Formats: sequence, structure tokens, C-alpha cells
Amino acid sequence: MIDVRRLRLLRELDNRGTVAAVATALHLTPSAVSQQLAALAREAGVPLLDPIGRRVRLTPAAKVLLRHADEIFAQLERAEADLAAFDEGRTGKVTIAAFATAIIGIVAPAIQELRVTHPGLDITVVDVQPPGCYDLLAGGELDLAVDFVTTRPADGQFEMVRLLDDLFDVALPRDHPLAGLDAVPLGQLADEDFIASLPGSACLKIMEAACGAAGFAPRIRHRSDDFIAVFGLIAAGCGIGMIPRLAGLGSTDRVVLRPMVDPPIRRLSVSLRRGSGQAPHLAVVLRALKTAASAAALEPPDLPIRGLPPARPFALASAATH
Repeated sequence: MIDVRRLRLLRELDNRGTVAAVATALHLTPSAVSQQLAALAREAGVPLLDPIGRRVRLTPAAKVLLRHADEIFAQLERAEADLAAFDEGRTGKVTIAAFATAIIGIVAPAIQELRVTHPGLDITVVDVQPPGCYDLLAGGELDLAVDFVTTRPADGQFEMVRLLDDLFDVALPRDHPLAGLDAVPLGQLADEDFIASLPGSACLKIMEAACGAAGFAPRIRHRSDDFIAVFGLIAAGCGIGMIPRLAGLGSTDRVVLRPMVDPPIRRLSVSLRRGSGQAPHLAVVLRALKTAASAAALEPPDLPIRGLPPARPFALASAATH
């Protein structure tokens, strides 16, 4: 009989790559991990690891076993969900990972509602960016992870629930020639200096893909993952930027947000371990997240009002990041 706990170790090894990394993540010694994996190989009756120098590699037989493991783990999640059904979702602990603007625009409103409707739920929110959130999700340290659809790993461990499509607007200095347009064609921004996210970020990839589709590569002069900082640089005349509507920012007397023709979109979803969504307490939170996403105010920004008073020094009281 195959020990499911040892099977989880094999899954962790496939995810993390080395015995040492598995041992660190699970607070075990490397020798204990190796012993458990050797016992699993005896239970399975086939070699599961090939030594490669000081490291190991999963055998083809181990890969076959892991394909079954995904189904086994999903069925175990369903079994736990059935047991939890006795409580009807009134109590339970739920840990949610999300990025800052999703916390502000979706997660926080959902929790506010749940504090009224399901006060027995114990909800914790952590700001964890992908791909790290998926390691935590697979390991059971997270229950739900709000992220962009494009960054979700395609494997059998997770399922995904769509939340909303978050459009980007262009942020321009108040006196920019395009600031009064109903919608700005992206191609007209080809000669502008851009203020963009840090390398590797999902927002940067979305912006670069949109500019590429419009026939140019953005000339990036400044970088920040904080939209308030981006607004500050635009107000100072340092360039233009693209701001997702979920960030909740609006035009000021120094920075104007305008819709774009064929705007870039980031599609938001919430991921969870496959089979776990049947647990009543998680189903309740999922419904609340979907309701909050539907209610999120993502209307196009208003057209700038002519005749504003002279610009004041730029200042914003709150901060929002990606």
C-alpha cells in the first residue's frame, strides 16, 4: 500500500527540484526525506529516483505515479470537503493570497461582507506574488490565490475561477495633447517616455505585448511597481504610464487618466487546489470574492474638465501597488 504522505514528498520533490529544498520547506532533514522516498519506491515496486551527481532526477515511473497522485490528492480534498460539509461553512480558517490592488478592490470588500454574513470564518490575507503563491497553495499554506490568468501554472494540481477583466488606462500629464481625447490610440504613444513596472512583472508583460501589437516597443525611462509613485513621476513630467482600473486611481489636476482604443486587459482569477472548492467554508469565500469582483467599480475615467485651476504640487494620501 502506497503511503500518501510519502507520495506528497515525491510531489514536493518534483515541484522544488532537490531533496535539500524539500527538506527545508517541510522542516525535515535531507536524510529523512531520502529515507521516506526510498520507502515509497519499495511500496511502489519500481525505482523512482536516478542519481545525477549529488542530485537526483525523477524516473519515468515516478512521473507516471505523480499523474495518479494528482487524482489521489484531488479525491482527498473532496473527502475533506464532504467532512467539512457538516459545518455548512459557518466556521473555518481560510488564507488568501493576492496582490495589492486585488486586495483593495476585491478581497477587502469580500471580507467586509463576510464579517457580517459569516462572522465565524477566520480569514487571513497575505500579499504573495506568483509563482511563489502556487508553491504555498500546493503545500496547503494557502487556500486561495488571486492572480492574473496568464501566470497560472498549467498542471493538474489547481483549478481556476474567473473573477473579472481589468482594463488599463493611459495616464498622461494634465497638459498632454492627448489628454482631452475620448479614447487614446496606443499607436500615438510610440514616441513617448514610459514609466513601467519592474522587469519580470505581469503588468510589464501586458504593457509590452499591447505596445508590440500597436507596432512599437515602449521606450521605458523609469520603473516602479507602485502606482502612486508612477503618478508622481507623470505629474513631474517624466513620462506616461498605464494604470489598471482596479488600482482605483482617478485623474488629478496634474495627471489625467484616459481610456485607450483596444486597451490591454489583465484577466483576474482565483486559483485553488483541485477538489477543495467543495469545502463549504471555501465555497462561501469564493462566492464573496466573485460578488466583490462583480461590484468593483471599473467604469472608464471621466473626461477631464476644462478650466481647472493652476496645478498644485503633486500629493496623494494613499498608496496602491500592482
